[in-house]
Amino acid sequence: MTRPAVRMCARCHRTTDDPVLVHEVHAATGPGFNVYACQDCADHYPPLTDVYELLDTTPRRSRLTLRVYKVNAEGAVTEHGSEVEVLAGGRTDPVPRTSAYPPCGCPRCRTQ
Repeated sequence: MTRPAVRMCARCHRTTDDPVLVHEVHAATGPGFNVYACQDCADHYPPLTDVYELLDTTPRRSRLTLRVYKVNAEGAVTEHGSEVEVLAGGRTDPVPRTSAYPPCGCPRCRTQ
């Protein structure tokens, strides 16, 4: 003999013997949990979405823009300097294995 599933409705807070799964809560640091509703309240929730449909199929490149400028004592910009845009996510050469960890990749050390 199997025991019926008894859950509390997330909307009306009554217990139900016939719960409907209305939401899945995912957690990054541990197990997630499911949210249930009774048959009457289940229509008030949107249909479940597949989490894989939310992922963008085309990978995007990360972008970081560094701006250098000078400010005065009051915090106003007095001089605009250079701007460097760093793109990540593309194909890069692997870092060479050396005895130094991590290997230095600054422009000064790469030219030596």
